[in-house]
Amino acid sequence: MRNRHLTLTIVVVACLTAARSSAQAPEPSNEGDGLVHASLTLENQAITVVYAPDLSSDDAAHQSLLAGTAGARVRIGTLEGHRALRIGSLTPDLTPPPPAADDDPNEDDDADADAETDPDADADTDEDDDASRRPSPPTYELWLTRNTQGWELEAHKTDSPDGDDVSIIPLTHRPTDAVATFTASVHPTDAEAGRLALRWGRHAWDADFRFDELPRAPRRPRVSGLGRARQPDTDTTAISRGITMAERNESAIVLADGSRIGVLYWKGINAEDEDYGAFPATADGSVVRLIRAAPLRLKTDVALRFGQTEVPTGNLAPGFAGAYAIWLRKTGDGWRLAFNDEPDSWGTQHDPSFDRAEVDVTYARGTGSFRPLGLTLIPTGAENGQLVIHWGPHEWSAPFTVIR
Repeated sequence: MRNRHLTLTIVVVACLTAARSSAQAPEPSNEGDGLVHASLTLENQAITVVYAPDLSSDDAAHQSLLAGTAGARVRIGTLEGHRALRIGSLTPDLTPPPPAADDDPNEDDDADADAETDPDADADTDEDDDASRRPSPPTYELWLTRNTQGWELEAHKTDSPDGDDVSIIPLTHRPTDAVATFTASVHPTDAEAGRLALRWGRHAWDADFRFDELPRAPRRPRVSGLGRARQPDTDTTAISRGITMAERNESAIVLADGSRIGVLYWKGINAEDEDYGAFPATADGSVVRLIRAAPLRLKTDVALRFGQTEVPTGNLAPGFAGAYAIWLRKTGDGWRLAFNDEPDSWGTQHDPSFDRAEVDVTYARGTGSFRPLGLTLIPTGAENGQLVIHWGPHEWSAPFTVIR
């Protein structure tokens, strides 16, 4: 009888522990659609590539394309971009929209110009009016093709009435180590420019893109009065994001189940700045200080493993996403990353007592001598990726795996 009671106790404790662990896991930030979303936001202008995580190089339907057969083509996913996006023959619509009939031409329209660049910049005004004014970003179906001249992407605009709005994106190709499944990523290369990168089988492709300057948006009619009072249950998420994105750029991955991993970095920390000039003199054991910026920041719905080191969720509160400041630490002739529990600190305020985890990184010198300080998340599989910091020609990278 005692053994039976002991067994029952163990089962009950195990069930309660499992339920408690499940309850403490953060909810995914997005609704899962079975696809991987890789996105980059520069100066409030986003580009996102969406693809299935199981596009296998072993699939017979893909063999002809991956063998380089002229005329072969495979649908790889979709591309969504701010209407200022220019990549290949895909160009922005630079036609100025007509102003509203009841606008006052003498009124200042800076806020509306900001709204055209950043859909969330005026989110603290009348939400209904703002929603009707925000242009939906164009979406394109992407087909990877091989012809006699080389590799390219066909971008088919999804809302084209006749289905004949197709842009061609020439790709630079190089052979690489084999990867079993298709991946796509977007990398910043300048303040408003970047690179789309694809990998599949023994192939790697890329194409440069940029965001062009758009005509100013039409002015909104002003209405006198006190405005609309917010209620206790008013959703201020868009307002908060608008404030954040006014200062920072973002790279993010949304996994197939909707879980999101995102990194933020301060705009305009260039290779000509005093911070850049000072970082090579960082003392052994010290972190790179940023006088003019906050540190790099990570927010993740899922725990991540870098090598043997876990970066957990719930570091600030149980059941919430992990939120960390990321600091580069000089260690002898190498570098490490410190994940710190003070994500809202400034770049001169590193407190080592709040360091949660520290991981090794690989350092290399790449191209792009004038790249601003930036941070990129690169998917390398369905639930793994790479975190890359870059500043001028310097690059620091660390692979990670999602912990379930």
